[in-house]
Amino acid sequence: MKLFNRDGQGAEEIVQVLGLIDQDLEWSKWEPILPLAIREVEAMAGADVVAAIDQCYQSGVAESDQMHEVVRLAQQTVAMFAWLKVIPTLDAQHGTAGRAKHLGENETGMTAVQEFKDEENIRNMAYSALDAMLSALNTANPEWWQKSQKKALLDRLLIRSLQQFDEFYTIGSHRLFLVLIPMMSEVQEVAIVPVIGRARMKMLLEGSTELPDYLLPMVQRPLALLTMKRAVERLPIEVLPDGIVQVQQQGMVRDRAKAENQARLSVAQNLGRDAEEFLNLLSNEIQQLNAEASGEPAADCYVPEPSATKAGMTF
Repeated sequence: MKLFNRDGQGAEEIVQVLGLIDQDLEWSKWEPILPLAIREVEAMAGADVVAAIDQCYQSGVAESDQMHEVVRLAQQTVAMFAWLKVIPTLDAQHGTAGRAKHLGENETGMTAVQEFKDEENIRNMAYSALDAMLSALNTANPEWWQKSQKKALLDRLLIRSLQQFDEFYTIGSHRLFLVLIPMMSEVQEVAIVPVIGRARMKMLLEGSTELPDYLLPMVQRPLALLTMKRAVERLPIEVLPDGIVQVQQQGMVRDRAKAENQARLSVAQNLGRDAEEFLNLLSNEIQQLNAEASGEPAADCYVPEPSATKAGMTF
């Protein structure tokens, strides 16, 4: 079993990393579910990364080793994702006669809202544990992490770390940063390359000193904003950090879903407008650099602004 039960003490390991569960946990009920939880971590961190962490676990890293904390946090992340899958089924008390929920004489059980909040809290803790694992992995920085598939994908991008991304839009999440990699790649190809050109893109990726130092941040800002626009449009709100999309709606599920869609649209539109402003600045700067390279005077750059008339606003 990956990450657990190396010495036949899988149940004890789960109890230790969760801390909020009874000591009498039955390993037989968790063992079939853990691989499903591991797949969720693999989808975000990479299957090669999880395999390398498991190899460290199986070999028995010392507590003084930095990888010991990485292994512990990986176990905690997997256990929490598995917990989310196990809890509803255990609550339902499946048996040979079907599914039921038996309560004692003076027991009322949890309400649906309480169950939802409990599971949401566990999911948030799972994401936090994954963030902590990735942070610890960056600190330890083993050779296999440097050569991982995720790192190889980042080498093709103009933003290669969470710290760089946070300079232009704060997300504060290593997990989300890895999830954003495909979207950053899309934006870089469809929005940035047409403005700066393929040759300058290659020079920026290679860290060429022939380009002015200020050009890279000018490219990175709209790249980050447009990437977040795609994230808001595509990703579940639960995956995004708190505060990016705020849904101020209480009531029926369909009402909340409608409010969520409206909030997504508003945030995405604002991100798109901000990105467009910086793309215009970038385009003007590229025109200036092209003019300097050709020895010709740069054309005046027009930035459209609204004007008020009797008929209304014109652009």
